[in-house]
Formats: sequence, C-alpha cells, structure tokens
Amino acid sequence: MHPDALDFDAAPGRLTLAGDIEAHHDADLLDSISQASGGHERDVFIDLSAVTFLPSSIVGTLLRARALAARNGAAVTLAARAETVPKRVLEVCGVPHEVVR
Repeated sequence: MHPDALDFDAAPGRLTLAGDIEAHHDADLLDSISQASGGHERDVFIDLSAVTFLPSSIVGTLLRARALAARNGAAVTLAARAETVPKRVLEVCGVPHEVVR
C-alpha cells in the first residue's frame, strides 16, 4: 500500500493507517483489511486517526469491507480521533465510527 505508513497486527485484528490515502489505494486497502481480518471472517478495528487525506471513494471501500465482514458474522470497526480529517469525513458521510483518544 502506498500511504505514508500502513501498520497492521493481525493477531488482535487491528489496522492502523496514516498519511494520505488516495482513491487509487482502494484495492490495496481492501486487501490489507482482508489480511487483518482473516479474509473478512474476524473482527477488525481500523484506526484512521493519523490519516491526513480520506476521499469519499475510500469511505466506500471501508464500507465494502464492513459489508463483506458482516456476511461472515464479523465486524469492521472504524475509529478516529476527534478534530481529525477522518473524523469529519466519516461524520459527513454518516458512517458509524468510534472516537479514540
């Protein structure tokens, strides 16, 4: 994946993203989520707090991952810190998410 940083630890099902995520990163992002969630079969927590650019097309990719997980009885939880770009984008798009510190 090409954002500034991509870090995930599959054991706890956590994916932490940072930097600018561009629209053309959609396939790489979906693949990373699949890896972190065991093929969309385990719950995964995605922390977007350090993301500096989040286009609506990537929000669509995150929602697609959430739908794939739901089909398998798993959950994709999105999270962002207050006062960040991802938090504002998720709110504007009406996407349920958690606020982290």
